[in-house]
Amino acid sequence: MKKHLSFVLFFLAVSFSGIAQNELRLHLAPRLGNAVFALDSSFQHPSGSYPLKYTRFEYYVSEVIITHDGGQTTPATGLHLLVRAAQDSVYSLGQMPNVNKVEAITFSVGVEQAYNHLDPASFPPDDPLAPQNPEMHWGWVSGYRFAAVEGEAGPNLDQHFEIHSIGDANYFTQTIATVAEQASSDVKVIHLIADYAQAVKDIGLSIGLVKHGTTGAAVTLLANFRDVVFTALVASAVLDPAFTGTFTVSPSPVTTSEAPLVRFSLPEGEYTLAVTDITGSILERRQILSGENQSVTLNRITETGLYFVHLFQEHQPVVAVKLVVTH
Repeated sequence: MKKHLSFVLFFLAVSFSGIAQNELRLHLAPRLGNAVFALDSSFQHPSGSYPLKYTRFEYYVSEVIITHDGGQTTPATGLHLLVRAAQDSVYSLGQMPNVNKVEAITFSVGVEQAYNHLDPASFPPDDPLAPQNPEMHWGWVSGYRFAAVEGEAGPNLDQHFEIHSIGDANYFTQTIATVAEQASSDVKVIHLIADYAQAVKDIGLSIGLVKHGTTGAAVTLLANFRDVVFTALVASAVLDPAFTGTFTVSPSPVTTSEAPLVRFSLPEGEYTLAVTDITGSILERRQILSGENQSVTLNRITETGLYFVHLFQEHQPVVAVKLVVTH
């Protein structure tokens, strides 16, 4: 089954369109290469020469702009997100009733200059820019930590590193071509893979490092966020062009307390449904029947993360649908 997963990921290229919807959400799926992200989880440095692990990984996202419907742009006005990578999270970008077909998302890692030097105490306690624990504000002059990454590295994972990136000059913007999943009648979701292993690309950590500031590794970290950390992942792909049936999973995102429902209409044949995590491990597998307007309820998934629901016809992959599980 694992050999089919890379095939699925490579060909996930189906876009979603429809009538105007109300709410747009952003899902950031945290990974370490091909593995699900976890603090204190060892992985290989992008150079491949030694292991490391993160013990802290936080950053801000701001000035989100959605490109849609033939090049129109709609900003998520005043939005600031404090992303804690240990969580697989879905963030509301607000009500956007005029956004029908999403074409790209633009955003920056950090806090824009107009907000970067304000007093954190002036924000409501639940605002991402309010005082945090651990702290994300560096000081009046420098402003906020755009990103705070800490951990251990080296052959024995005994070399401590800290990279805290600050500075208006290092506020980089990126645009990612993507689409939005029609998650429900009034919600669209943009899904991005966030490969945090790539955040320390070209940063030497094998003998430890402490860099708090606006130069060197602090800048490289933010440049990596801009260039190599984020990629788009859409929701579904038909892998067999000859397939004439339908196969959908809802809701998505789904919470750990809900059981997803699979609806399908399938031509005559022998079919297998399988649920896998992103490593290809099979969580559930069952035979399903052909016919019109069929449905089955999947087992609840108790761990948040990114999963795939596969349809096989006579042991050949036909359709793969991404399933996001949140709290």
